[in-house]
Amino acid sequence: MIVPNKVTRFNESILGKIPFILSELKKQETTIEQLYMSTQDYFDEVDEFILSLDVLYILEAIDVDLNKGVIKYAERD
Repeated sequence: MIVPNKVTRFNESILGKIPFILSELKKQETTIEQLYMSTQDYFDEVDEFILSLDVLYILEAIDVDLNKGVIKYAERD
């Protein structure tokens, strides 16, 4: 579930799991595979992880460098 509701608690929602991804990306840029390996304990399934990346990308919180094949934290002014 993306957002918390009566059935899904905040820490079980995608919004509650996004900070784990951001904390890893603030350390260094990484590949999707390495990022998943370092955060997989927080996600029940890989589709939750991918959905979290989608949300972060839409919110412009992450940048994707297709030439290097890495994801990095988007520093904004």
